[in-house]
Parts: sequence; C-alpha cells; structure tokens
Amino acid sequence: MIMREADRRQSRSLVQDDDLWERLRAIEDKLSLIIEIFSPEDSDGPTLDEILGRLVTLIAAQNPMLRRIDLTTGRLLDIQEGRTPRSARRDDEDGADA
Repeated sequence: MIMREADRRQSRSLVQDDDLWERLRAIEDKLSLIIEIFSPEDSDGPTLDEILGRLVTLIAAQNPMLRRIDLTTGRLLDIQEGRTPRSARRDDEDGADA
C-alpha cells in the first residue's frame, strides 16, 4: 500500500513535470515567433543599429528645443511656487532662449 502511494505521487509528479515542460516549449515557440517577426531579413529594411543611430541623431537635433521647453517649464514652476523665475536669476547660464 505504501509503495503504491509513492508510485502515484511519482506518477503525478512526472505528469506535472511533462505539463510544465510542454508549457515551457509553447512559450519558447511563441517567443521565437515574436523574435522572428520583429527581426527583419537582411533585405527587409534597416538594422536595429541603424534605427537606433537615427533615433540618437534625431534626439540630438532636437536638443535646443528640448532645452527651451525645459527652461520654460522650469520658469512656470518657479512662478507657481512663488520663486524668482529662472530667467531673472544670474545663475541661469544654460544659453537657452525662451
């Protein structure tokens, strides 16, 4: 009787392990498909490095405008909180024009 209970537990454990491995295989298949979809072939378009390089270039080109937005936002926050606005401070030397 004791041996049969141990056999049942082991059998249940094996079934659970098989089920777990089957689920992991299904997840691996889905991830492989997603990676394949998002990875263009050589002739299908730019590489990830090219896309990232272009994004860095675009962000760098927008830096003066982003600095102006940051300065304007800071001025508005200063006014709302009752401080001297950044444009009137002598320590504001970031060179951004509003």
